[in-house]
Amino acid sequence: MVVKKTNPASGSFQVESLEARQMMAVLTGYWEKFLGLDKIAQNYPWLDGGTNGIAIIDKGIDYFHPVLGGNEATNKVAPRIVNVHDYKDGDNLPFPDTDEHTDVTSAHATGVAGVIAANGYKDQYNVYHQGVLTSPESLLYNLRTNSADSQNTIKLSLQWVLANHALYNITAINLTDFIGSFANTAVYATVAQQLKAAGVFIVTPVANDWLDPVNPRYVIGLPAKDPSIFGIGGIQGNGTLNRLRDQTQRGPGLDLVGPADGVTLPYYIPSTNSHIIVSGYGVGNSWACAYTTATAIMLQQIDPSITPDEIMQILKDSGTPTLDNDTVSNPDQSYDYSSLNSYAAVQLAYTRRDDIYDQGKGGSDDLAHAGVINLNNGAGSITNLKLLMHDVDYYTFTIDSPNDYKVSVGYGGSSAFPPAQLLDADGNAVATITQGGIVRRLTAGTYYIKLLSDSTLSGLYSVAVGEDAPIIGPSTPGQNGTFNSIAYDPSGNLNFAWFDAQAGRLDFAKRTGSVWSAPVVVDGAAHTGNFMSMSLDNNGLPAIAYYDETNTALKYAHFNGSTWSLQTVDSAFTTGYYPSIKFDANNHPAIAYYYKSSGDLRLATNNGSVWSITTIDSKGDVGRYPSLALNGATGRWGIAYEKTTSGDFRYAEQLKKGGWSITVVDPTRGGGGFASLAYDNNGLPAFSYYDAYNADLKFARFSAGKWSTKAIAAKGSQGLYTNMFFDSGNNFLPVIYYFNKTANAAMVARNQSTGWQFETVATAGGRQLSVALDANDFETFAYLDDATGDLKVAQPV
Repeated sequence: MVVKKTNPASGSFQVESLEARQMMAVLTGYWEKFLGLDKIAQNYPWLDGGTNGIAIIDKGIDYFHPVLGGNEATNKVAPRIVNVHDYKDGDNLPFPDTDEHTDVTSAHATGVAGVIAANGYKDQYNVYHQGVLTSPESLLYNLRTNSADSQNTIKLSLQWVLANHALYNITAINLTDFIGSFANTAVYATVAQQLKAAGVFIVTPVANDWLDPVNPRYVIGLPAKDPSIFGIGGIQGNGTLNRLRDQTQRGPGLDLVGPADGVTLPYYIPSTNSHIIVSGYGVGNSWACAYTTATAIMLQQIDPSITPDEIMQILKDSGTPTLDNDTVSNPDQSYDYSSLNSYAAVQLAYTRRDDIYDQGKGGSDDLAHAGVINLNNGAGSITNLKLLMHDVDYYTFTIDSPNDYKVSVGYGGSSAFPPAQLLDADGNAVATITQGGIVRRLTAGTYYIKLLSDSTLSGLYSVAVGEDAPIIGPSTPGQNGTFNSIAYDPSGNLNFAWFDAQAGRLDFAKRTGSVWSAPVVVDGAAHTGNFMSMSLDNNGLPAIAYYDETNTALKYAHFNGSTWSLQTVDSAFTTGYYPSIKFDANNHPAIAYYYKSSGDLRLATNNGSVWSITTIDSKGDVGRYPSLALNGATGRWGIAYEKTTSGDFRYAEQLKKGGWSITVVDPTRGGGGFASLAYDNNGLPAFSYYDAYNADLKFARFSAGKWSTKAIAAKGSQGLYTNMFFDSGNNFLPVIYYFNKTANAAMVARNQSTGWQFETVATAGGRQLSVALDANDFETFAYLDDATGDLKVAQPV
């Protein structure tokens, strides 16, 4: 290492308060661009050092340096510097000594730390610089050796790392020996070998004294001579020449070369206690060594199982062939060495360290290059797969005929189960693949399995597809249910329909007396049944409106007494959210729903043979959570709903001469939804709803020619999943079932002559609440039970 020129401490640089990796993308320094560090920041921003620690065995880091985050005035130690021990002074504060002011190398470790971990700063030429690794959890462990006993204090430093590398996740060592040794074996050879076997990558700069052809050009000695330690040399300031520096030692022990001339880095002048920036004049193989250390850490982030030898092989194979321009040692002028290319090393690591499906061009990183799972008799699998940090893996399979398929990811390692999805032929998510796999009814066509993880998966995984786990229906009513609806038929049987979130389909069961029928699948198409709503026709037969996520369409299912018939009602772009279905006096169904693509409230009506679609409200984003009801006094439809744009609640009423009248009932600012509309015995409308702005249960009622609104329950967060009806057994006073989010309970509010009375009807759950009245107006409700993850049906006694 040599420093040719330094800049004054005062006013020579500016520490930038930019986001950690953001600055890297705008680095303009020569060497940063030469190594491709700006491209790494742009394309691999997660490679920041992570939690990997680095031991800096050197002459002590200036841990008060501003670009490292320190502040001498306030005695603030740079947050990423961990002071371990000073073997020269015998204390735990390994700072560059002012006593060594005659030795400019006493501040050497500060430059190493700056190359690896400096915060963003501008030099005097207004050029951005930053350390390669920016993670606040990637720490530098500061160990200072004693130049008077260099070999033994290096050994003591390495022994400390060996004893503590697992505890602190130290995965690399940047070792600088200013004395060196020509002994056959280093005093620290055994501990260095143990560290390498443990996966710790150790690098050291070779000497800078191989220049004068007259004087002896010494062969490379220790530490680089040690087989467990890699030696790093330097290249010329103009890296495009691809030439070694004349000063760089050659021969056995020189493994890699890198930036060693014109490097910008932080430094320290012990004699004047000055924290400075060396702007474009840092010279020495030590800086190439520091860049190599930081690049190795990124490769360890990509694959923590990588060995030191594998790291060095990737660095060599991805590097730029570099000329040994000394005609004595290299008379044929061959390119004997490889120069560090950090960006190419990262790219090669992602290819070489992955499984065979990521080895070819394009890897398995997109749909076009997905690994193929060949199915034989409906089953197939791929094993021995790896998932690297922020890598995405795709696998594809094709089925010829509809069936129930189990799709699974097999993994039992120490990492968290990887995020995985089942996709359709267009790459749209069909389902999340959970641990143990999922079962879906799939139509003929092509499907994909996608995996993506924030960190490298420890160990191997597999993917599998098979027909060996068909499902006819859930074993119990409400199993894995979310959206649901219940209703009593004229014979007193309870009809129950629900969306099975695990299977991704629409199911149905009927209870006669206290006995449930075997559940059946109404629609088993992939991910179909969301937002379902059920109503019974005038013959007591169930009909269901629901959302088909695969085709982004509104669908309708009707039971004729023996079979279910399915129809697509509206399939224009994305449509069919939050349907609400009812039958008119002529036994014709009507469905109010939200047309998501343009944000409209729509009504679909059927005349017995065809569906007609009418847009009720289309100004802004309007129509979420519609509740449809038939006014018995007029025979016309009414709809309560939310306008998301303004956050208000509205009521749309069908007019006698055609068209609709729309009224803003409650101009709340936050919306909320979960409206439930009903008409009293005089044909006057009322509805319950959730006011998200205030987190209240509210009730709106039309009387004496105007609407009035009232907060019914306002303590905590209450009012989701409302169900409102008028109690014929209690003077047609309103009753509201709802979910109390704060208490995590299902509640009922009953209006009495003295006010509202409240009752908790279920605890440890209450979402997805639905209510049905039997012929005697006794209430039954269904809700999601948190303990089982299934729907429960409860009947008050």
